[in-house]
Amino acid sequence: MAERMPRGAYLAVGLGMNLLLGTAYSWSVFRAALINEFGTRGADEFTALLPFAAAMAMFSVGMVFAGRAVDRHGPRKVALAGVLVFGAGYVLCGFFDRSPWPILTLTVLYGGLVGLGTGFGYNPTITTAVRWFPVRKGLASGIVVMGVGLSPLVTAPLAGFLIGLYGVPTTFLLLGILFLATLVPLSLLLRFPPAGWQPPAEIVAKNLRTWRPLAEVGPRTMLRSRVFWTAWTLYVLGTAEGFMVIGNAFTIAKEIGLATDAVATVAVMVLALFNSGGRPLFGRLADLWSPKGALLVMYAVLLGAMALLSISSGLAPVFLGIALTGIVFGGFLAVMPALSTLYFGEGHAGANYGLLFTAFGVGNVIALFAGGWIREATGAYLSAFYIGLALSAVGLALSLGVKPPKSKAGTAA
Repeated sequence: MAERMPRGAYLAVGLGMNLLLGTAYSWSVFRAALINEFGTRGADEFTALLPFAAAMAMFSVGMVFAGRAVDRHGPRKVALAGVLVFGAGYVLCGFFDRSPWPILTLTVLYGGLVGLGTGFGYNPTITTAVRWFPVRKGLASGIVVMGVGLSPLVTAPLAGFLIGLYGVPTTFLLLGILFLATLVPLSLLLRFPPAGWQPPAEIVAKNLRTWRPLAEVGPRTMLRSRVFWTAWTLYVLGTAEGFMVIGNAFTIAKEIGLATDAVATVAVMVLALFNSGGRPLFGRLADLWSPKGALLVMYAVLLGAMALLSISSGLAPVFLGIALTGIVFGGFLAVMPALSTLYFGEGHAGANYGLLFTAFGVGNVIALFAGGWIREATGAYLSAFYIGLALSAVGLALSLGVKPPKSKAGTAA
């Protein structure tokens, strides 16, 4: 069946998979419910965040191992393994309340299984997309990862509805069953193009401005290159700033924009929409201007967003600052796979981007805990935005210095 699919269908499959794999970004719903239901059993503002933090860390770890596996075994087997672990993780989380240490158990199960499964399921969707759309790599990867950005708009209301009816443990169980029933058949549709396949000539002719990989290097060679560590640092900076706002958008809108609860909820939805839209937008920009050009634009926009949030006291500029941060954060998840392909090639694309993606996990963990610590220490988020301004300036300067690796040969793993 997968062999007869038009290549655009692989984008739809990847987007659909990531719509469900991105359920972790609806964790705020679970976090609040955990505190309400299990406050007497160890759940508080900090401990209820640990399962999500662990899942994001293991997401990055899963991306590394999944990348190598995809390069060797293709996307279908790896994606299938990933969604089975992902779904089983949710099912097992349905019984965390039976443990004498429920939050610790949930952290191990959700962080370990759901996080790892997310990485193994997510990586093949990107590598499949860029193989089928070699002259529109940024746009293709942006479309499939857009599903993660859109996920909270779908999965957060669903999770909230189920929690209201059945409680947290049963919601995990029901979601796990739903995910297995949906993601397993979708994962079986993923497939690379046959050997020697090329996109239609007329499509290539319309994209003469697009770039081609500058080198073909394996992970070991890549890790010895300066450009990898520059890109890794840029990824950490961008995701840390993005997560700092994403994880606190509701509170930021209330404290700085003086919004009501209802209006602050709208701010979260606006963030999700711009986060999703930034992925294909900056992905296409990376196709046309090169990933380096897209990075420069993204850090310039992020600098403006941090400036807005640091000086704002009204609702409109706060909303704009949140929206701009969201659109740039989404852009990183489309531009960085393209950057990896540009400088390190397609032969080891899965493994190479998996290693680069560890920056995403590091940035996430830094933001999750640093943002809360800064607010607790200073009583407001403004200091965090001043730090964000400085990080954006550093990122802009580093983006100017991104250069191709010196070695243009070698495929050492």
